[in-house]
Amino acid sequence: MKIINKIKSRFFNSTGDIEAAAEDTPHGWYTMDELYGAEKAASLSQSALRRVGTVYACVNYRARMLAKLPFQVFHKEITIDGGTECEQRFRAAADHPVRRILERRPNRYQSPYAYKMFITANMLCRGFCVIYKKYDKYGNLTELIPWKSQEVTVSKLLNEDEYVYLYKGQTYTEDEVIYIPYLSSDGKRGISPLSVARGQIEAVEDMNRHLTNFYKNGAHKQGALKMGQPLSIGAKRKLKREWAELYGGSRNSGEVAVLDNGIDWVDISLPMTDIQFIESKKLSAVEIAAIFDVPPSAIGLAQEKYSNLQEINDRFVQDVVAPDCINIEQAHDFSCFMKNEESYYTKFNISAGMRGSPEKRVAYYEKMVQMGVLTINEVRAMEEMNGIGDIGDKHYASLNYTTLETLEKHKRINQEE
Repeated sequence: MKIINKIKSRFFNSTGDIEAAAEDTPHGWYTMDELYGAEKAASLSQSALRRVGTVYACVNYRARMLAKLPFQVFHKEITIDGGTECEQRFRAAADHPVRRILERRPNRYQSPYAYKMFITANMLCRGFCVIYKKYDKYGNLTELIPWKSQEVTVSKLLNEDEYVYLYKGQTYTEDEVIYIPYLSSDGKRGISPLSVARGQIEAVEDMNRHLTNFYKNGAHKQGALKMGQPLSIGAKRKLKREWAELYGGSRNSGEVAVLDNGIDWVDISLPMTDIQFIESKKLSAVEIAAIFDVPPSAIGLAQEKYSNLQEINDRFVQDVVAPDCINIEQAHDFSCFMKNEESYYTKFNISAGMRGSPEKRVAYYEKMVQMGVLTINEVRAMEEMNGIGDIGDKHYASLNYTTLETLEKHKRINQEE
């Protein structure tokens, strides 16, 4: 009865492989093998994060890299000056509800950092994340509460292009939640890297079990005791038990085995070097890192020169973190702002994740100030320093640069001609 209840709970509370199987199963019926396979896959996704170090390292690295970026709210204003549209961007007012939620406290039990970590972890492990929008009696947004993705069912209404979300026995519509999918094959339900890496994860777990048993047996090779005469079943069991007590376990590792008269040792195992155990395990770990789009050097699977680490970090931020940021930004922009607030939008501060070494920041700031792009006060604000007054708000420009039109009007050039 417990097994049936467990299968039912997985059927009604998860969107993982059961829903994927439904697309390939006629009339929505399932065999016991299909239900068992879906249950096994769901348990794998939950345990792999805890049992396989490479999976944990990949999810942790990607979540930390995104969570450390400030998630800010901006206001865009378009004005017309002389028939030309001018666009200006400002930080939203400090009392704006969305800014207060995203930058101060998304909900009662999560900080902004934990909120972003949880969203990323759900996307990587389950393929999507659903966030419930909580309002007060006046219709103001007060909290953003992310749900556990394994407890959410995403269903499409029959003959309608609309989805609903089932969570703890209640149904919610698109207007009540923020839905953030990962890579999707049907346009809605996301496919998690964890489900794609299932084969490599199982291989690493098998290797870990093999290595654990190897050391549990005292790091001895597998073999058999060959007797000169036949023994009864009871005698064989007694000999096996006594052998394990004398030479088994890590405490007896390295002990010299004494064989009685008529007993020979027959080696029936392959040396770990012959099957390239370490290389195979490392290869599987690198494949998992590749599926999660994490540089092997970031989680200790490869060694890189110090001069290459900054370039690897910048590439990772641009090619992996930035797309994740855009995905989360667009989902929040659509769901958190009213129709009369279309000029508001959210934005991750990617520059905060690419600050680099002090030498590179100095060179960057120097160039931006010389070009007149940044002011001294803006540079100091990026370094979390106070401004120097009104003089620090002025833009600088080099006299060595000018337009061709100005150059043609220069008196000295005209005189030379």
